[in-house]
Amino acid sequence: MQGIWDTHPHLKDDLEKVEAVMESGLRSRNPTVAEAVDKLLSRKGKMLRPGLVLLSARMKPGIGFAGSTGFAGSAGYAGPRKAGGSSGADCSAGTPGDEPLPEKIYRIAAAVEIMHIATLVHDDIIDRASVRRGAPSLNARYGDRTAVLLGDFLFSRCFSLVAEHASTANARFLAAAVSHICDSEIAQSRRFDPATLSVRDYLRRITGKTAALFALSCHIGASENGVPGETVALLRRVGHNVGLTFQIVDDLLDFTGDEKTLGKPAGGDLREGIFTLPVIHAYRRNPAALGPLLNPPALRNGKTAARAMDMIRSSGGLDETRKTAALFTARALRETEKLPPSPSRRTLHRIVESLPARTF
Repeated sequence: MQGIWDTHPHLKDDLEKVEAVMESGLRSRNPTVAEAVDKLLSRKGKMLRPGLVLLSARMKPGIGFAGSTGFAGSAGYAGPRKAGGSSGADCSAGTPGDEPLPEKIYRIAAAVEIMHIATLVHDDIIDRASVRRGAPSLNARYGDRTAVLLGDFLFSRCFSLVAEHASTANARFLAAAVSHICDSEIAQSRRFDPATLSVRDYLRRITGKTAALFALSCHIGASENGVPGETVALLRRVGHNVGLTFQIVDDLLDFTGDEKTLGKPAGGDLREGIFTLPVIHAYRRNPAALGPLLNPPALRNGKTAARAMDMIRSSGGLDETRKTAALFTARALRETEKLPPSPSRRTLHRIVESLPARTF
């Protein structure tokens, strides 16, 4: 589990249970599969999606916390914060990890993370990426054919966990999320004339690519633990906006980060002819100068890609991208403030607040 949870140690036990489910659920007698899974699980990801599953499940009214028997009248409950507070009303005495959740929630959270890892494996094949999380990608280590099958193995284990532990309706939601991801990846693989790109098209693309799975994470965790429907709907909207913020910041980091921090080479999307929000904003500001450089075959030349990167950085496009990320963060925070007061809401609020400033 990477630094995003460092300030929320109360969730450590929850996430360790999810990791244990992943380890047991991905066992295989095939030595290649076993080795690949071991390498994947040793590269600790952010675990943000399963974290959202768990936090959303803990929004159930009356769930116990240390020193309390529920929200209303609980020890330490101070009532709603005044307008302008940064973390929302909460039960300050308790923490979201004090009582175990139903076992199925940990298994569903594991399924969501396994699905996410499977999409990364397939992404690396499509992008011909050689590095993932600071180590050789599976396609670089085993070749494309084996990597495709390993990704399929992960998808199969994900769907097996969901079939065993989630409702039929939520299994359909997960299948729809996979469909959205595939549709958006196919759309992203098209070669675009930069003059035809728009912020709206970009947002539509990342809604399917990233936001759909974040929204699903919040929805499935809450609904499977009996959270009331109006709260489930709020959480789904939080997840959607968090997913948009997360992807926008990810695309920003492709221009501001470095390989050591990111765990993969910077500028990879641009070199592949994938034009993200920083490129769109920069092109709008200086189409005559930047346009000739945004030619996918030419971008594979290191010098051309470096010139384009420098122009995008100096154009003001990065600042516009930060403003867009801030917009969706504000939307997510507004929805979070509408949730019933709880320690989980406080944790969720802090996580949402921290996303625009993340560096990894």
